[in-house]
Amino acid sequence: MTVPYFLDQLDYTLWANNRALASIEALTESDGKSQVIKLLSHVVAAQYIWYARVSGKTETALPVWGVMTLEDIRERVPAISVMWKEYLQSKTDSDLPSLSFSYKNTLGKEYSNTLLEILTHFPMHSAYHRAQIAMIVRQNGGTPAVTDYIQFAREEHKRS
Repeated sequence: MTVPYFLDQLDYTLWANNRALASIEALTESDGKSQVIKLLSHVVAAQYIWYARVSGKTETALPVWGVMTLEDIRERVPAISVMWKEYLQSKTDSDLPSLSFSYKNTLGKEYSNTLLEILTHFPMHSAYHRAQIAMIVRQNGGTPAVTDYIQFAREEHKRS
């Protein structure tokens, strides 16, 4: 795994989170809408939490299950992507497995993980919850966003 690979994953995560957000915004007010807002809030908060852990900027962390407004999500999705990109651009491929971070999880349990493990985790974590969002959007009569990586890659290649 290389820094450019993870920069691509950040671009994909930004793209997919924006698509999920658009599918949520298209829902009419329902119980399902509040559920998916909570899930996307969690996805975004987790990216901020992981960033705080690796950067040492604890003030950037958000409550792991806090609920944001759609406007907050819309603003925070690109902002965290920029923060992560700036951080990653200062790293080398050899930093990925060698940099290790000790932290307490949201339940207070202590762990240590490498940058490689963290960068592998959070796009997968985001995809997991976007799948939940898609299911709830469909159950509530909406159209779930297509957030598959291959769709992102196809669209990116069209732009190149």
